[in-house]
Amino acid sequence: MEGELVVVSVTALVVSLVVVFHFEVTQLLNRYCPSRHISSPNRFRNRPIILLNMFVLLLAHIVEIWMFGVAFWYLLDLGGLGAINGYGSVSLLDCVYFSAANYTTVGWGDLAATGHIRFLAGTEALVGFMMITWSASFSYLIMARAWGSEND
Repeated sequence: MEGELVVVSVTALVVSLVVVFHFEVTQLLNRYCPSRHISSPNRFRNRPIILLNMFVLLLAHIVEIWMFGVAFWYLLDLGGLGAINGYGSVSLLDCVYFSAANYTTVGWGDLAATGHIRFLAGTEALVGFMMITWSASFSYLIMARAWGSEND
């Protein structure tokens, strides 16, 4: 029971950090993007805004994957909470790789969680899916603002 409580607590903490971090990144991007389309004879004037948005969101997802990867690494280091099977030994980068497979819901299958840490793995898949769709929705809004309609 104690091991389950540790995993649930770490999961709640990392999920909270990821969601708040993602919110802050989108808020920051929203401040630096124009509030509406700016007419210009140069159709590529808004290219830097859109590219900045995409690269910053990509970096945010990488940071979030690392947050989950460090959580896996920490829980594995505590011992007795489960394992990530598939390699002889699992390093921090292996945990980040496993995290990326979960976060993107790809789940390649060469690594698999066992024991209590499966809760973190399953939760990460849901949170990753939510963060990716949040980014896609936000990017759509930024592009709509930056490009505007053809009738503007």
